[in-house]
Amino acid sequence: MPSRRMVLGLAAGGAVASVPFLGSALFSRAEAAAALPITVANDTGRFPDSAITMYVVGTEAATGRMGYVKNSGQFSQVSTGDSGGDGYLDLGVPLSAVGKGSFVLPKMSGRIYFAIDGKLRFKAVVDGDGRPALQYPVAWTEGDPNFDVLHDCCEFTFNDQGMFCNTTQVDMFSIPMAIRLRGGGGEKAAGDPAPGSRDRIFDEMRRQPGFERLVIGDNRRIVAPGHAIGMGRFPANYFDGYIGEIWDKYAGTDLRVRTMQGSFTGRVNGGQLTFTGGVRSFARPSTKDVLFCDGALLAPNDSLGGPVAAVLGAGFNRSVLGNPDQPTTDAGAFYRGSVTNHYSRIMHKYAADGMAYGFPFDDVTEKASYTQDHAPQHLHITLTPFGAGGGDAGQPVVPDAAEAVVVPPVAGPGKHDAYGQIPAGSPSSEHGTTTWPGGYLGKLSNGDWSCYAGVEFGGTPATQFTVRVAAGAGPGISGLVEIRIDGATGPVLGSVAVADTGGWESWRVIPGNLAPVTGKHDVYLTFTSGQPEEFVNVSWVQFAAV
Repeated sequence: MPSRRMVLGLAAGGAVASVPFLGSALFSRAEAAAALPITVANDTGRFPDSAITMYVVGTEAATGRMGYVKNSGQFSQVSTGDSGGDGYLDLGVPLSAVGKGSFVLPKMSGRIYFAIDGKLRFKAVVDGDGRPALQYPVAWTEGDPNFDVLHDCCEFTFNDQGMFCNTTQVDMFSIPMAIRLRGGGGEKAAGDPAPGSRDRIFDEMRRQPGFERLVIGDNRRIVAPGHAIGMGRFPANYFDGYIGEIWDKYAGTDLRVRTMQGSFTGRVNGGQLTFTGGVRSFARPSTKDVLFCDGALLAPNDSLGGPVAAVLGAGFNRSVLGNPDQPTTDAGAFYRGSVTNHYSRIMHKYAADGMAYGFPFDDVTEKASYTQDHAPQHLHITLTPFGAGGGDAGQPVVPDAAEAVVVPPVAGPGKHDAYGQIPAGSPSSEHGTTTWPGGYLGKLSNGDWSCYAGVEFGGTPATQFTVRVAAGAGPGISGLVEIRIDGATGPVLGSVAVADTGGWESWRVIPGNLAPVTGKHDVYLTFTSGQPEEFVNVSWVQFAAV
């Protein structure tokens, strides 16, 4: 099997794309079945099935021609004569028509798009070889007809060797989705988001200096920073200083890169990073080259230069290229530099298993949301929960009249006794937090807060508090749990420091001193850290008058 998988984002100036085939010479297995059933589950919690449309587009395995699947199992080659009166093709399949496994994929390589409360418009064009091709949505170009449509996609190659598929954030993030692939290797998953991840991804991106303008609209999408350069939303020189540091370092010391073909040693000489073993030389890349893993870091599909280029691209994006032995395999070392790809960092942070596709070679050291099977039987795609935040599309799902609508209790005035345990997972308001199964606030980070309204302290001053916490971020990651009243920016009345407790479920009760408080107040837990990583879970807080 291949040592890596290339996921191609659309180039900044082009809209025609395809997902590369995985060549048959790499395998010696029996052929996969001729067609693959797929099902789609709508777990968005905000949009009915009638608001969602699926699009299957790409390249036919047998002919290499571009086209689409509008009818189950039937690949249609695109023709410039297919366009409607508006110049675009209607390739949509209503989600209700996908059925429970009645829709099947023919052998092809491409993308499965989903659009919510709007239709995607594809255009038939002619490629550089004079053949009909499809122009895909370009969601980072405001003049594109699909710019205002809430949409996203996953990628796949289904051929004689099997099914190879992934969720992707290489170009953008909008609709969180997860995939399940069942086959001869059992059932495999990719892309599962952590609970409440969509809202938290948007919130943290807005708070990350320099990356806040990647957010488009009212949480419609986040564009990848490489594309944001072309929109004037991200600095074109962001990585330049770090690139210069790396080039200066390896002018005087060796850089060693290991791939499946062996180990190669490089030095910067005359402005070029030159390697032993027949690997091509690399010119000093630009910020755009780093983010796209292209240009000076172009990775051809060969056995020498391509894998080395992929390792270099990953090292720059993860800010670990200062380590002279590459690739760096310790994910705990990723994204810790003062200059790093925070877009990718945030995508990984809110994946349930830490796997994501935040840049084109995020699969280096197998950190990508990718799975495969050589005898596939079924593909299941889940459009996962949106949460309560915006989305620039549609209205929440309205339950049928016969359905009972259960609203969980919300803390209100006088709801809490300060001297009993106040469950952290039932705030009256919050910012950046998620209540996890078990009723606790999970994996909190700098800037998050939660409010508990109307906490009654009575006439005797409370002067101490205890908080039940767990932390599993690892050595060197710590922060403060702070107590404030009547506002998230009010004075800090008490705080406790929290470092690693041995795991995210290894609970400790930590006491702290409190400035005297009486009467009824809204109590705020605020979370502060000098590092961007999540550092604490909180189960409950309790006050005491001593």
